[in-house]
Amino acid sequence: MKTAKITEVFFSLQGEGPYVGTGHVFVRFAGCNIKCRYCDTQKQRYKEYDVKALIFKVKNLLSEHKAGYLSLTGGEPLLQAEFIFDFLKKARLKKTCVYLETNGILYDNFRMVLGLMDVVSLDIKLPSAAKTKAFWAEHREFLKLCIGKKVFAKAVITVSTVNEDIRKLVRMLKEIDKTIPLIIQPDFNGMGQKLVNKAMRFQKYALQYLTDVRVIPQVHRFLNIR
Repeated sequence: MKTAKITEVFFSLQGEGPYVGTGHVFVRFAGCNIKCRYCDTQKQRYKEYDVKALIFKVKNLLSEHKAGYLSLTGGEPLLQAEFIFDFLKKARLKKTCVYLETNGILYDNFRMVLGLMDVVSLDIKLPSAAKTKAFWAEHREFLKLCIGKKVFAKAVITVSTVNEDIRKLVRMLKEIDKTIPLIIQPDFNGMGQKLVNKAMRFQKYALQYLTDVRVIPQVHRFLNIR
């Protein structure tokens, strides 16, 4: 029987992006294929769940909290795409919006579960902020697969984020679909007036080419909730 490595399953408010404030049951998958400088979910312990156990846990939480969203997050959930496919097929969550939070790199794995996702939150990794290699080609392929679905791009920015990364991001979104919302998320750990000003400057630039660009911090960090 397939199992998945999961660090926690819990209810909370969505703290990032355009769905901020909505009640979600979060399934946080362990493990990631990259290591971002600002990551706040590294080195977490995990428990192995089989499909039946996860369905039981998730449905109880959805019912208890009258939650309308199931958020698959991580780490990087698409590392365990086969399990996610089996889980969602058997769970039959017809009245629940399935929300995928992903780094938008594993597009082949995404193909496996694409039809089961209602909302995709694609976290663009800006090299100057995440301090990783560039993943522009992977992000481009991933976004192409999302056309026709509810999708938004999110980019964490830090004091080290360079203009060129923002230009590349905006150019990519414009070429694929300029109506895809872009969320500029200031790094919580570096929050200050300098970073806020930078976020607003990036927003002003992006709005010259894209139709929906918002600056939204990690609200759950301010509320001191998960």
